[in-house]
Amino acid sequence: MPNRESDLPSGALRHLLEVCLKEAASHRETRSALESLSRWLTAELARLPGGGERDRGLLTPAARGRDDAPSPGPTVEGALTRPLQLVLRRTRWKAAACKVSVDRQGLRHLEGGERSAAEAQLANRERVLRASLAELKDTSPWMLDQPFGLRSSQDGAFDVDDATAAKLGLVADCYETLSMAVEKACELDESGAFRNGPPPAFLYLLAEAQSALLASIAEAPVRSDSDQRDVFLWLKDQTTRFRIYVDRHMRLDDLADCTQSADLRARIAKLTEDLSAERKVRRQRGQLLNKIRYHARKLLDEGGATRSEADSLKVAVQRWTGAGLERSDRALVELLDGLKARASTFDPAVSEALAELLGEGGVKQGGEPAEARHPQALAEARELLGTLRVVLLAPAGHGLSAEELGAELGARALELSTVDLDGPVAEREATLSALLEEGEPRLFLLGVRLEAEEYNAFKASCLERKFAFVRLPGQLTADAIAHQVMRQVGWRLRAQLDEAKG
Repeated sequence: MPNRESDLPSGALRHLLEVCLKEAASHRETRSALESLSRWLTAELARLPGGGERDRGLLTPAARGRDDAPSPGPTVEGALTRPLQLVLRRTRWKAAACKVSVDRQGLRHLEGGERSAAEAQLANRERVLRASLAELKDTSPWMLDQPFGLRSSQDGAFDVDDATAAKLGLVADCYETLSMAVEKACELDESGAFRNGPPPAFLYLLAEAQSALLASIAEAPVRSDSDQRDVFLWLKDQTTRFRIYVDRHMRLDDLADCTQSADLRARIAKLTEDLSAERKVRRQRGQLLNKIRYHARKLLDEGGATRSEADSLKVAVQRWTGAGLERSDRALVELLDGLKARASTFDPAVSEALAELLGEGGVKQGGEPAEARHPQALAEARELLGTLRVVLLAPAGHGLSAEELGAELGARALELSTVDLDGPVAEREATLSALLEEGEPRLFLLGVRLEAEEYNAFKASCLERKFAFVRLPGQLTADAIAHQVMRQVGWRLRAQLDEAKG
């Protein structure tokens, strides 16, 4: 495309840009800074009226708070973390390069043949690293060229004390931690765990990892790091696109502790394991629910209500409870309630087979009442909710007592708000809007099943106001609510409580 004079900036701005571009031709740091500026400007310009859409293979985040911003739909497995693949390779390379220089400094403690053998080994490691450097775009080899301030070719470049070398070892640790975080993110994305957006808890840990790296290179002979920058930009894209608020370690005045890499890696590994297990449970739930739905529909079909079909349904429900899934799951309850409403029309043999399954109060799981299934979750929830005002959005005819439920949950205050799902949409929206307008710190418990558009609007409003909210898929009991609170936002409430104590 030809350059037209009218398309270019003029005056002082144009002169400044020309100076920066000239500097970028010979300085990697300047080029990196301009690339970061270019990405930021692209994102900001896209949000302006008439800005159009970005169509250069980059993510297109929805602008926070805009009414016309569409809610992101499910993504293809592996698509979200594709931009991080290069980060994964570069961070591994940089960690290895840091260790070469640290080990080289350690040679001063060796003598004779032992030192000669170690020098040869290190020389080979460095040779391999430098040979692979050409494949890694935008990678500064400062940790090999001038790891301790002097060029490695200068005399005394590695004659530093152990404390100085340990600082470079700390940088290596931070590169390894960020590499692990990115690797786990890619694995989770490939498995489908990021299909509806990255879990907020994982974004918090990734933000901490990139921030710790930035803190670790404060004394390094570079102004920035390409991997810290790219992960930060990726986080900004995801938090904007999926309307997730990450309030820690995304600012220069809130750097993470770079000495806690081992602890951070342990937390990343634990969360990855939990998210993988949770996805496995969700997949298993979907498969078992499909089987139960199939047999329930067969029983409701004309001529399909046979003893054999009833026995098959009982086996499917037994597998459900055997897998540790909740009998209070709303989807399951609705299926069984549908059968219960038609039970009087079944053949006596079929009714007898379903009597226990459809009996009043349902079947107890593991021989214990539902209230005792999650005692630990209830105890933990009570600790976290003691400082919060909780609002429970319940369906019409709920029959709940705000005072009793609030006491069981240990909430500072619990407010019940009835949401009429059969009433006018405008009236329902007005009710939700009024609840959101109050600025007191609170937790919303969504005990009603809103339509997708209403749910997305409510969720976006909560995130805008930094209100935590929990979607309740099952019974509205203290035990079931506590379980969902700890599963969905327990990590966030815990972080807020710890910050308040600190």
